[in-house]
Amino acid sequence: MKKIFGILIVSLALFVSCTNDLLEPFTPGSLTEEVAITKSSDLVNLVNSSMNLMTNRAEYVFSSVFTDEAAPGFNNGGQGITEDYVFLMNVDNESARLIWQSQYFGLARVNRVLTFADQVVATSPADQQLINRSKAEALVLRALAHLKIMSYFSPNPKDDAALAGVLADRIILTTDKPLRSTNAQFYTLIHADLDAAIAIFNANTATAYTNKTYYPSKVLAQALKARAYALKGDYPNAEIFANTVINTSGITLANTQAQYNAVFHTHSESANTEVIFRFRRTVQQNVQTTNLNNGWVSVANRRNGSPFYEVSRALYNKLASNPNDFRLNTIVHLTGTSPSLIDPNYATATDVRNSDIIVLQKHGGQSAVTAANGFNPDFMVSRLSEMYFIRAEARAAASDLVGVGTNLKAILDARFPTAQVLPVFANPQAAWKGILDERRKELAFEGFRFIDLKRIGTLAGAGLDRDAAEYASNAWSFPAGNPSNLPLSSFKFALPIPQVEVNGNALIQQNSGY
Repeated sequence: MKKIFGILIVSLALFVSCTNDLLEPFTPGSLTEEVAITKSSDLVNLVNSSMNLMTNRAEYVFSSVFTDEAAPGFNNGGQGITEDYVFLMNVDNESARLIWQSQYFGLARVNRVLTFADQVVATSPADQQLINRSKAEALVLRALAHLKIMSYFSPNPKDDAALAGVLADRIILTTDKPLRSTNAQFYTLIHADLDAAIAIFNANTATAYTNKTYYPSKVLAQALKARAYALKGDYPNAEIFANTVINTSGITLANTQAQYNAVFHTHSESANTEVIFRFRRTVQQNVQTTNLNNGWVSVANRRNGSPFYEVSRALYNKLASNPNDFRLNTIVHLTGTSPSLIDPNYATATDVRNSDIIVLQKHGGQSAVTAANGFNPDFMVSRLSEMYFIRAEARAAASDLVGVGTNLKAILDARFPTAQVLPVFANPQAAWKGILDERRKELAFEGFRFIDLKRIGTLAGAGLDRDAAEYASNAWSFPAGNPSNLPLSSFKFALPIPQVEVNGNALIQQNSGY
């Protein structure tokens, strides 16, 4: 019997195209898939809608609030301060549910591309290249989704035997009750998908995209292999693919304040600068409930834009320790209309909530406002700087302390107006700490911090770093939980399998502690 679309009838808003260059969206209806997916454009639209479904701000906001990147803002009306910020994590946690579901909703589409790509009959050799490229893009997206699921939900991504999530290597029907698969099974599929995608990209002759950072690519596949090997702790292989991206992609680091701002504030950076892949957003998708910037502010990236979360004091102090660091002015709104209010005496202030207001502007800058057809920040997924960090980690794993410093210096030289002193480390733990500290500044609010602490926090001998002012009892009414710290040994560094998933599949294994 022909299969029909039984899931993902969420809303038409979920199925709009994710770039201005795309054709009309693929909207599931009552047609059987065999009838609905018959030409290359159907596959292209399915890939696009897959990316749209995977574009969810939950992981970006959760990682910042649960760790030490964000702190409650002076306009906080209770958002998150009784849940993620105080480390309350249970099976009903909204962040865990959204992270889980956005990946699996996307995977449901991706697997339809992969199922039907070999059945669509090309109208010409050029059309066959479009079909092949859609298949390669779907393979990369499937690997990306599985990598995210394993990162958040596996108790220990370095342990092959530990459980990850449900392996979505096929179309999963609503009647199926799949169990969780091991990390080893996840890694096997991730690398098989990426290797297959790279092989297709190598042979593909489809016309190149105008802006290649909007689409999964060979370079993204190589970067995800480096990320996956680093997550596993397999640094010889991680270094191979990080080197490949750095040396052969043609992408270079942004190296001026204007270039770095353009990456995040306008998305108008020069070609082949910094960005490997981003989830593209359009002005038509500029809705408060899904905008990236509205994960931290209600209206705009300004003090009068109702920020309910701000840049944490601890992170600001690290950035401001050297005011020439380009990242300070990219991340924090310091000049112009309604800028941050920096209290030099914040530690002893009687009303720190209102005297020390550090406004985030990394995503969208001052153009990101909640308005119809307003600027809608893209979701950054992969940048070249991550590859230098992975290469630094590989050198730390090999006890090559000079090599760690060399790779960090490459990033620092690009983030300051003048060349920087080579970082020097006394021992491997200090080197890991140096890497963790620089990742915190460079990748802030991009969804990395939670996973970074989980991956390398113990190696660095470092955990969460919150300033006492961020949880002052006279500023915010926190519940009984202590929001100052969470040990890296906590079971909460593996998110719970969401209750909605358990309700639909009572056989699925829950993580320990929940």
